[in-house]
Amino acid sequence: MKRSLVLISIAAVALWATGCQTIFAPPSAEAIFEKMEKATDPGHKLPSMKTSVFTYNAESNNKEKSELVVSIKSPSQIRFEFKNAEGTDVIGYDGKTGWEYDPRCGMRTIAGKELEELKFQAVYLAPDSRIKDIFAKTMLNGSEMVDGEDCWKLTGYPLADFKVQPVIIFISKERSLLVKTIEQQNNIPDSAETVVTLFRNYKLLDGVMMPYTIVTESGDLVITSELTSVKWNPLLRNRLFAKP
Repeated sequence: MKRSLVLISIAAVALWATGCQTIFAPPSAEAIFEKMEKATDPGHKLPSMKTSVFTYNAESNNKEKSELVVSIKSPSQIRFEFKNAEGTDVIGYDGKTGWEYDPRCGMRTIAGKELEELKFQAVYLAPDSRIKDIFAKTMLNGSEMVDGEDCWKLTGYPLADFKVQPVIIFISKERSLLVKTIEQQNNIPDSAETVVTLFRNYKLLDGVMMPYTIVTESGDLVITSELTSVKWNPLLRNRLFAKP
C-alpha cells in the first residue's frame, strides 16, 4: 500500500468580473492560502491540535483491503500502521530516525531521499502546521478543471530543510477546498514515484472541514481510503515513534 496521505486543505476565491468588460487580477498565492486556512478551520482549532490519530479503511483497485492508522505528534514525529491479512507494516519517524517494520522482511532503517520524504510528511500532515511551516514559496499557475470542478492550480516549494520536490495543488474555486495534489515522492529506497491524490466527500468534524474520502493513484495502483475516526490531542508518548 502507498503511504501518501495528505490531511491539509487549501482554499481560493475567484475574482473574475463580467459586465463592462472589466477583468480583475486573480488573487495571489498567499491570499489563496490565507483563505484556505479560514475555510478549513473556521473556529481556529487546528493550531491547538498538537497530537492526532487518523484511522482509515483502505481498499486498492486489486481488491486488497487494509486499515491505515496515522499518528502525528508535533513538531516532527509521525507513525503509519498498515494492517492487513498478512500482518502490520509500521513506518515511524521520531524527528531524527526513520524506520520500517515489515512482518515479512523484518526491521530496517530508513535513510537518504526516503528519509527526507518521511521528514517532510511529518510536518506536511500535522494538523497544526501552517503554510509558512511547509513552503518557502508558493506560486499561482492559472486554473484547471479537476474532478469536475474549476480549480486554481498552485505550486508549493518546500522549505530548504525539506529536500523534496515541489507540490502541485489544485483548489476548488467554488468550495474553497483542496481537490487534488501531485507529488514526486521517494517512498521506496532509491526510487521516486508520481503520487496523485484526490480529496472528496468533505464534512465538518469537530469544527474542521475534513475529506472523508481520499483516492491515491500511483502508476496502475489506485487506493481509496475512507476516514473512520479522528482523535484530537490524545496522549502519544515519544516511544511510539522511536525505532524499537
